[in-house]
Amino acid sequence: MFKHGAILCGFLVLGAVAAAADIDSGMVGHWRFDGCNGKVVKDFSPRGNDGVIDGGELRKEKAGTSLELDGLGSHVLITEKTLFNFSNAITASLWVKAAELRDNTVLFGVPHTNESWTTPMFGMYASEGRVVYGMWGSRGASKVLVETAGELPLETWTLLTATYDGATVRLYTNGTLNAEKPHTGRVMRNGQPLIIGLGFNDTKPPLKGRIGELRLYDRALTADEVRALFEQTQSAYDLSGPMAAKPKHNDGTVIVESPGSSLTTGKPWRKRPTRLLELLEGYKPSGGGVALNCYGGRLDRPKEKATGFFHVKKIGERHWLIDPEGCRYFNVAINTVREPKDVKANFGSAEKWAEATTTQLRDNGFNGLGNSSSKRLQEVKSPLVWVHRTNFMFAFAKAKGVTEPAAGTLGFHNRCMPVFYPDFEEFCDTFAKDLAATANDPTMLGIMTDNELQCPVNLLDRYLSLDANDPGRKAAAAWLAARKGSDSAGRITLRDRYEFIAFAFERYYRIVTKAIRKYDRNHLYLGSRINYRQGEFDNPWFWKALAPYHDVVSVNYYGNWGPQQAQFAEWEAWGGRPILITEWYAKAMDVPDLANTHGAGWLVRTQEDRARYYQHFALNALELQNIVGWHFFKYLDDPKESTALDNAGGANKGMFDVYGRPHQPLLDRARAVNREAYPLIEFFDERNRR
Repeated sequence: MFKHGAILCGFLVLGAVAAAADIDSGMVGHWRFDGCNGKVVKDFSPRGNDGVIDGGELRKEKAGTSLELDGLGSHVLITEKTLFNFSNAITASLWVKAAELRDNTVLFGVPHTNESWTTPMFGMYASEGRVVYGMWGSRGASKVLVETAGELPLETWTLLTATYDGATVRLYTNGTLNAEKPHTGRVMRNGQPLIIGLGFNDTKPPLKGRIGELRLYDRALTADEVRALFEQTQSAYDLSGPMAAKPKHNDGTVIVESPGSSLTTGKPWRKRPTRLLELLEGYKPSGGGVALNCYGGRLDRPKEKATGFFHVKKIGERHWLIDPEGCRYFNVAINTVREPKDVKANFGSAEKWAEATTTQLRDNGFNGLGNSSSKRLQEVKSPLVWVHRTNFMFAFAKAKGVTEPAAGTLGFHNRCMPVFYPDFEEFCDTFAKDLAATANDPTMLGIMTDNELQCPVNLLDRYLSLDANDPGRKAAAAWLAARKGSDSAGRITLRDRYEFIAFAFERYYRIVTKAIRKYDRNHLYLGSRINYRQGEFDNPWFWKALAPYHDVVSVNYYGNWGPQQAQFAEWEAWGGRPILITEWYAKAMDVPDLANTHGAGWLVRTQEDRARYYQHFALNALELQNIVGWHFFKYLDDPKESTALDNAGGANKGMFDVYGRPHQPLLDRARAVNREAYPLIEFFDERNRR
């Protein structure tokens, strides 16, 4: 981590160096916001390339002014009218106070002409909280990425400086060398503008936070000069950071390493602190002694109204599922529980497998079945709670002939769901009639519709690029014209794109829930299993649009090492609906013959690492008061002969192998925390009230 104290203690010793250094020599760009009118930021270097401000708010700092960016597209665009003329050396230095860092958040840079590429021609972005300086070299030379050793502290002013002298790229934080890497080749340009704070597609989010100033040099500052730059500019900013709250607890952690979802990402194996049940400070396990009813609801607490079906209620600050008997219920389930290979040889018959598996799951603390589980499991003597998924949009798109292959879901032409077709509503009404068959089943938790509906950030642009007679093209054009009037042909902003996503999905949710309620008024609507970190997770208009139609929001949750408190607090503020986490997992490398190159879950080394991640994820989820359950993905591993886009070559996604045999370390740790779910909820709620 960055440590201001360690940096500031050397101020008097280095004062002479700071005073002597000429940190203006070689400057080819200098943008700061003192005296700024909020529309144009002056370039104080000899090049005179003033920047245009699009959105954002000017903020008074300790001495000077900053620009606060909203994370929804506000930015600064600097056109290189007078060339920077970098050759084989460069320095780029940025004062920044980040409020939030999503993966690949852009700080500044000249983007590559290929928008899908993360590495800029030169510039900085965030990767899992760490700062990366990236730069493309001349033809024949590879790009270079230099990453800080620790995460950038949020809500804390930090000076980030990168230098390149023709042989080495160095990255400094607050004047101190943090990382370096050898590199050769010229600094390349491509005619694109320099941009501060703006992402470009659904892989590069914009910055939420404050910018103090950006400097560029056509030479590499020395280490002393970088130090001097920090010393001479730090007085403008309050470097203290947020007041550190006293920790309420001292839970222990262990380290689990992961490079992300696959070795093919090229990311390093990172150490990730991981919570375990036995390391929770002050918690004494109950030993699984909580009295439960047939659904898995808690019998030893006051009952709510019994409706004969599941419903939701907020009790105090916590959202709860309420089971058909009126008991508080937290849903702990596994997805895709289906017959394993050689079921007759290993279990005697599919029917015997269903009975044995139901007992096995219940004995290990699971009280539910997730998405796409076998109907045979509903026919056992004492079935687990299950969910029903019906694919309105997928079926309609297939009927219209506008589908394309996609990983983990069904793709649509140009990734545009045909929700604006005039006959979609009539189709849904007819399609929903089958729901009447299960409308009176008390063991059914609720209804999901479709899965991971495609939602690229540029959904509006994609609809506008469709054929002129396409209903989606007409709807998008009409929406944009109503929004912008005569300026509808002008530049589309990120806010436009986010609000259009909300507009399109509001129509989807309104139509499908109307059809569902006509034929089944008893069960919860659980949503469409959203999964886009940009456009959905970070889109307040999307959450506001879905809230009137959802009882519970299903979220396939990937890319974070367990549920993140700040993110779930935003969802509560924006939509106020309880959350069911409907996919998450880690896969390990110690299962022979499985490629593990596909799938969004974390890659770890061993089954014990998977087991530890399960407990970490579960503990985080139980602590958050708007989470009402989780569905682990999934029951069986993907076999090595798999060829589908999202599981080719097989993957260790399952809690059991392809023959239905448990990965024992994972099942053991899952059982330990599953059985403690209700006592842990009360433990966390009480501890967090203190």
